[in-house]
Amino acid sequence: MAVPFFVEKYVKQFKAMNPKYDTVYELSYDEPVVFENRDNILLSFAVIADTHLPDRESAEKNLENAFLDVLSSQDKTDALLLAGDIADYGLKGEYERFFRVFRKYKDKLRLLVTMGNHDARFFYRTASKCVIENTENLLGINLDSKPYFTYDINGFSFIVICTEKAVLEKAYISPEQINFLNKELEKATKDGKPCFVMCHQPFANTHGLPEVWKTGDMGEQNDEVRAVMEKHKNVFFINGHLHGGVCNYVEEVLNKENNVISLSIPGYRKENNFGITDAGVGYICEVYSDKVLFRARNFLTGKYVYGDYTRFEYDLI
Repeated sequence: MAVPFFVEKYVKQFKAMNPKYDTVYELSYDEPVVFENRDNILLSFAVIADTHLPDRESAEKNLENAFLDVLSSQDKTDALLLAGDIADYGLKGEYERFFRVFRKYKDKLRLLVTMGNHDARFFYRTASKCVIENTENLLGINLDSKPYFTYDINGFSFIVICTEKAVLEKAYISPEQINFLNKELEKATKDGKPCFVMCHQPFANTHGLPEVWKTGDMGEQNDEVRAVMEKHKNVFFINGHLHGGVCNYVEEVLNKENNVISLSIPGYRKENNFGITDAGVGYICEVYSDKVLFRARNFLTGKYVYGDYTRFEYDLI
């Protein structure tokens, strides 16, 4: 596929501005993942965002660190979530590198991904086709050509929602997808279990928006999607996109009465903008019968992250 001139120009400018993105990180095995209550944990998963994987060996190596870190833990982690911007430019070679890493570990760890604006902005059709087909093959499900789906792990539901059109920064969530979200949330939360919803873009006026990024929210369907989510109890909304780092912008309580929480995950590939800015930082989630716990971890280096906004605990209602 020929790359348009304006894309080539953008890529060259981007690389020139960010030469340190070729840094290869050394993974330590001195501080493995350990659950706080390993005898009673019901579900665990790691979540990262914004891998922005280019077609370069160094980036592939750094991505693999996340898999190696999770799989070397003393306790089994059930899944790895990626909250969008899988690739940097949405090119075929980038996805080939990304999914090549995961196929090495497909029998040991489930991968749930959603597309971000970097995946959708230039080559939406080819990028979405690639992501959908790989998701179907790796999870053994049929998406019927749709980029959104539900997947159950250990009796808990993960709902992945995603833009259905090419976007510059925001998302387009169709009426059909909003109806799907509502129905799936009804089923997932009816017995009081927590449900996890993932989308690349956050809601408007959350996580420091619009001050941290004037155009960084979900877009036209923002209010409709949020209203659906707030109707249900114990919903945890996971997003990326903002590259905010570990700071006061990570957590947003969307609906206190129903225990609806939004968490903005720092960017994985490059340094972030606020607080603890290190690349490679995401969160490990531990689910128990009465609570949900998120703890920050650097998956590039294999270390827990300590300080403010590195631990969030929520009692279930």
